Amino acid sequence: MLIAIAIFAILGLATYRMLDSVLSADAATRNHEQQLRELVRAMAAFERDVLQVAVRPIRDGFGDPQPALRSEPSDTSALELTRAGWRNPLGQPRAELQRVRWQLSGEQWQRLYWRVLDQAQDSQPQVQQALDGVQALSLRYLDDEGQWHADWPPPNAAGDSLLTGLPRALELRLEHRRHGELRRLLRLTRWLSLVRRRRDPKTGRIKGNLYVLHDEPLTPFEAMQ
Repeated sequence: MLIAIAIFAILGLATYRMLDSVLSADAATRNHEQQLRELVRAMAAFERDVLQVAVRPIRDGFGDPQPALRSEPSDTSALELTRAGWRNPLGQPRAELQRVRWQLSGEQWQRLYWRVLDQAQDSQPQVQQALDGVQALSLRYLDDEGQWHADWPPPNAAGDSLLTGLPRALELRLEHRRHGELRRLLRLTRWLSLVRRRRDPKTGRIKGNLYVLHDEPLTPFEAMQ
């Protein structure tokens, strides 16, 4: 009798350990899948912003013009640009263009956006946490001559290209705590510019915007008309 009880106890312990191992493996798999989904969503959001870049310089809170796309010399992870395609299902009186910024804060990859393009001194961005666990991130930019630059606009930019010039391609390198090093190359082959706003004839509110795709950058005057 004692032998039978001992055997059942051993079998019960083995079953418990096996079940605990299965549950732990399932939890680890679910956690990995969740982190992978977050990574895919963050990369997709970044790609949409970059590929919908619009040739629309802005004015910052001090009234100074800023390029349609720019980096920060002191922070290779930072990218700020004007993008098209900001959906407006409620028909609010705002542009369909959006100023966004991507940056690394600690291990948080963040997406910031402004509700206005040309900013006032009190304009504050909304912050979205895109991805956690990012240990390092860097960007570089390919110019028309096939040269890579750590900053944009590049040091040799002059004239109109300071505000409206866009890179031919952008490379993202990201080191994640769990997924390791990732590399993404995005090709910017064309420019998207705002050419006309559509207004409701009764209310005068903006109903939408008309954009044009073109192969060469516009001048600041053309881009901001």
